[in-house]
Amino acid sequence: MTHTPAVRGHTIFSSRSAQEFDSVSPKVMMNDAINSRNPRQIWHTYSRLLGKNPKNKNPPYTSSLYFRIIRAFQASKTQDSAKWARKVYEDMTEHHIPQIMTLNSLLDILIRHEDTQWAIDYFKREAAHFNTQPNTRSYNIMIRGLASSDQLEAAKKIYNDMRTGILDPPDVITYSTLMGHYTRKGLHDEAEKILDEMFRDGVKPNMWIFNSVVKRFIDKKDFAGARKVMALMKESKLKPDVVTYSTLIDGYAQEGNEAAIAQIQSEMALNEIYPNEKTITSTIKVFARADLEGDIDSRLEAVLKSLPEGEMNDPTFGVLMNIYGKRKDMDAAMGIYRHIVSKGRLVNDHIINSLLDGYVRAGEVPTANKIFYEHFTVHKNRPTTSMTYSIMITGCCQQGNLTDALYYYREMTNFNIEPDTVVYSRLIQLYLQHHQLDNAQQMLRRMRDAKMAVSVHTFTMIMRYLSDTKDTRGALRYYQEMLDAGIQPDCHCYTVLINAQIRAKNYAGCEQAYENMIKAGVKPTLQTHTSMIHVHSLQGNIDKVKEQWVAMTDAGLLPDTKSFTLLMQTYSQQSNVEMVEFIFKEIARKDIPVDTITLTSLMGAYANLPHLNVSRIEEISGMLQDLDLVPTPEYFRLLLDTYGRHRMPDRVIRTWRELQGLDKPLEWIPSTSNMLHLIEACRERGYIDTLHSVWRVATQGPRQQLDNGDNRASETSSSESRPTLSTSSEVFTAYLDALLTHNRFTEIELLLRDECQAMKITPRNEDFELLFTGLAQYGFLKKELQSVRKAVVETWPAVQPLVDTIIANTRKI
Repeated sequence: MTHTPAVRGHTIFSSRSAQEFDSVSPKVMMNDAINSRNPRQIWHTYSRLLGKNPKNKNPPYTSSLYFRIIRAFQASKTQDSAKWARKVYEDMTEHHIPQIMTLNSLLDILIRHEDTQWAIDYFKREAAHFNTQPNTRSYNIMIRGLASSDQLEAAKKIYNDMRTGILDPPDVITYSTLMGHYTRKGLHDEAEKILDEMFRDGVKPNMWIFNSVVKRFIDKKDFAGARKVMALMKESKLKPDVVTYSTLIDGYAQEGNEAAIAQIQSEMALNEIYPNEKTITSTIKVFARADLEGDIDSRLEAVLKSLPEGEMNDPTFGVLMNIYGKRKDMDAAMGIYRHIVSKGRLVNDHIINSLLDGYVRAGEVPTANKIFYEHFTVHKNRPTTSMTYSIMITGCCQQGNLTDALYYYREMTNFNIEPDTVVYSRLIQLYLQHHQLDNAQQMLRRMRDAKMAVSVHTFTMIMRYLSDTKDTRGALRYYQEMLDAGIQPDCHCYTVLINAQIRAKNYAGCEQAYENMIKAGVKPTLQTHTSMIHVHSLQGNIDKVKEQWVAMTDAGLLPDTKSFTLLMQTYSQQSNVEMVEFIFKEIARKDIPVDTITLTSLMGAYANLPHLNVSRIEEISGMLQDLDLVPTPEYFRLLLDTYGRHRMPDRVIRTWRELQGLDKPLEWIPSTSNMLHLIEACRERGYIDTLHSVWRVATQGPRQQLDNGDNRASETSSSESRPTLSTSSEVFTAYLDALLTHNRFTEIELLLRDECQAMKITPRNEDFELLFTGLAQYGFLKKELQSVRKAVVETWPAVQPLVDTIIANTRKI
């Protein structure tokens, strides 16, 4: 058997030989091609027939046949069809004058695939050239095209001209088209105005408009109004259809009025309107949405009984799966899945996606991974859309699992499935969680290259990361890029921007961001108000703090732990202990849980007083232990500085040992004042092992170090294996003084020969004076003096004259 070659992937004229092709009339062949409804076959036939007689002056087809060809291309709605339709139209105009129906079809095609205004202008030129008047359908097509391209004002102008008699009068399609676009844009008031104008103009609504009016009344909970509209439908000799009754069922289900739903179902049966799959699934969905927290099994069972006998359809299965997934009732969801599989039915993407989404929502991501593997990988199925991968990558994001997320991303790209905005956004979030800013920015570039709309949420994530890493300029750069792209910041974005300016200590920038937010009509949240309280607190502006607090409470926002803590810190800076205690009692009265920062702020109020209330400090520390709260670095910084300022060396040492004895070591960098107080306490009490431990933290970074005199850990660790911190000159001097006080000459030589070199520290003149004055004034330290002098001169030859002068002057005294 001979196989006829295919043209562009389609077998053309497979039932005819080349001879038969020549023997059949062009009109019959063209009719056959049009009846096939295959645009490629139509174009192939048309172009082949045209090519056989390119110089024929006679019209190859009648005007009506040309029109049918163009209408066939119009029905396919593809870019290629639009190109072919225009070519056919141009050929037609060489032999015939196009009628308005032909021009309308061409206008519809061009509006779908070309610039809207260009298409309208082209239509008007052609109509004027052939002296053809546009009709109501022409203007309806223009209104639809302009409204679809977000030119609602231009569409409304044509509509107004039609109503005022400048153009042909509007028909029911005119009103319904404009109403539909207003509704889709969320401009419900405008849609209602069009509806009112239609009634005033005496235009009889069609079923779509009647159903839209019913829905409008249902949305307003005006069931009596909806019933009146249904009566008007009957007067207009239109019978309520399944959409009408479904809309009523939706409304009553949201109200929980099961009696009314039963009445509607009886009415449907009486009028021989039977629930279709959409009605049933919609009813199930609304019942579940109305009572997600309750027991809906019995209610679902009652609704499902209204289904025709036999198996449930796929949409019903999908909605049930979606309901149980959102309720996190995964046993029920898995039961539905196994039932479908046991019946040998195909599990479509909607059902499997609902199941996977349910497990992800329930936090059971490993189970979702297993189901994905068994359903897709083992059975060699492929997801058809990006939704499946979006769900799985969202689950990976919950667990911070970048590796699995990238696996799903690579698989979807291998299957030529284009990632959607959710996939890119989640991957950006994961990269930022793993501190891979470059990769996150690369994902953002891919979104832009794919012409995707980058959401304000995605920009805000990157801004927040840069803010947290103290790259305020970077955060502001992305904020400006977002504005340049025409994306309006939301409340969270403004809050992140304010916090970024706080970190940069640009308080004027914080005020400006807040003012811009208010001007834009964005309502501040509790977090925004709290950030602004922080701004004013840092500036010590109590009046502004009070003003912001009042604005927050007037907006009906309940202060949380962070808000109260910042308020405490404000009054703590003013040493107003009474007010701080009052706020703390208010927190307890409102049963708001306190955290370590709250207790540290309370402690800070007492730390600023000239006379330390030790008992209250210890009482607050006891609260920390009683509440089983984890101390923060700031908590220890405050205690060390407080006890150190009030010259309580034993308490300083005790705090240090408490810090070192934590089960989980804190990653913290002690302040210079912390180090000075610790070193002074060790010097005063003679705790040399603790002194060495403190010095290690000052020079090598934080580490858990039990103060038990065992230095083997430090001896066996390599100095290159840990980062070296820059140590202030004051800390170095204090440490040197402590070693000198307790005659630790070996450690002094080690410090000068090795550690100073490793840390690239050059002692100051004051350090040399302290050291050699202490050594030279005692004759019995002559040997130690010579040894230390040798170490210094060999390390820093340029200081030899200074050292010798200090020694000589000390001996004279």
